[in-house]
Amino acid sequence: MKHDVSLAALVVNYNTGCYALSCVESLIQDWERAGRERSKLSVILIDNASPEDQEHWLVELEGRGVEVIRSEENLGYAGGLNVCYEASKKAPTEAVAYLNPDLIFLPGSTTTLLDYIFDHPLVGAVDPDACIDALGTFRLPRNLLPTAVEHCRLTLARLHPFFARTYSKLRLKKSMEWWTATEPISTNMLSGCCLFLRREVVEKLGRAMDPRYPLYFEDTDLFLTLKGMGFQLVHHPGARILHHWSRSARIQSPDNTEPNERFEVSRREYHRKFFSPLGRALVRWIDKFEAGWPKEKMYRPMLELRELGEFEQPLEIQLPRSCRFLIEFAVDPSFPLCCGVLGEGERWVCPPESWEWFFPLPYFGRVIDLDTGEVLLGLSFRKVGAFRTDAMSLTEIDSLGERLLSLSPARSA
Repeated sequence: MKHDVSLAALVVNYNTGCYALSCVESLIQDWERAGRERSKLSVILIDNASPEDQEHWLVELEGRGVEVIRSEENLGYAGGLNVCYEASKKAPTEAVAYLNPDLIFLPGSTTTLLDYIFDHPLVGAVDPDACIDALGTFRLPRNLLPTAVEHCRLTLARLHPFFARTYSKLRLKKSMEWWTATEPISTNMLSGCCLFLRREVVEKLGRAMDPRYPLYFEDTDLFLTLKGMGFQLVHHPGARILHHWSRSARIQSPDNTEPNERFEVSRREYHRKFFSPLGRALVRWIDKFEAGWPKEKMYRPMLELRELGEFEQPLEIQLPRSCRFLIEFAVDPSFPLCCGVLGEGERWVCPPESWEWFFPLPYFGRVIDLDTGEVLLGLSFRKVGAFRTDAMSLTEIDSLGERLLSLSPARSA
């Protein structure tokens, strides 16, 4: 620990009380393990009018010293963060963290992120490396900055396999930079699920995030604003978190109406604020083109897929040959956004501790030889049966934490 500073962690909860409790417990544990005084860590959580009863979890959080704000309306993620930030001004801290509720801090991550932003005054925000399962097997991809051109690329990838193959090459190159990094990377786009900033930076912004976005794009707005103010954005592979995939947005739910509607509102606001008239016209044209495209010709596989069937037990994949490999997994056969698994050998078996976090959905995968770049295998399967819905306990975090860090790239200041 190089910088003995205070931190205000701001958390927005929506139907994820059990995860929020686990997130806060892991943060406190990591904070105290580093020898930091508990009094220098404040946690402020807002419940964004969750439709499911959260009171049990909110009371538990208050018992951990968390300031809980119960909102009577859903203010959106940005709006909720702003309320928490205003509450933090009562006892200003030197640093501020924006946190999704479905995170787990792994040992040393908090100190790594705090030391970095105070060692580098030109850095406006830093985020950690993230995995979606308990063993760190499945790595989250690098986010690309939403531009009018990027919107067109992504749309065309949904419409035709040729464009999907072209787009996936770009995505893969960017993600591999993330997954193989051993030193901090300066970038123009981070993940909004976990951000650390100095308070002086947030004060210059005047608020945590722009509240015009009900869900999504609020983080992209923040990144563009920080870059416009002359600050750098940095991804730090030496800090790692576990991010339970879309527990709050309920991707696994059969009814995604509300998050989808909020996404569309946010998308329009983002385009209006940051795209030029020409860029907005291009987006309108490609959206109209997509609307007229035959539905049966959309989301076609970009490569030949071997159907593996249904899996209740952990997935096993036999490779055509032994090699250093990357397996990409997606819920869309055009592979626009994939998590990645790095490995070596001629066979891969999904660890049970990772498999339990998979939602019961259809999945698509492709195996790539890292030495030759050749796509060795395309596959599809469906996860069936039970999946884990409860958050990790402190005991689990303790037992898995050191193992996860042993899989992480070496820390670098």
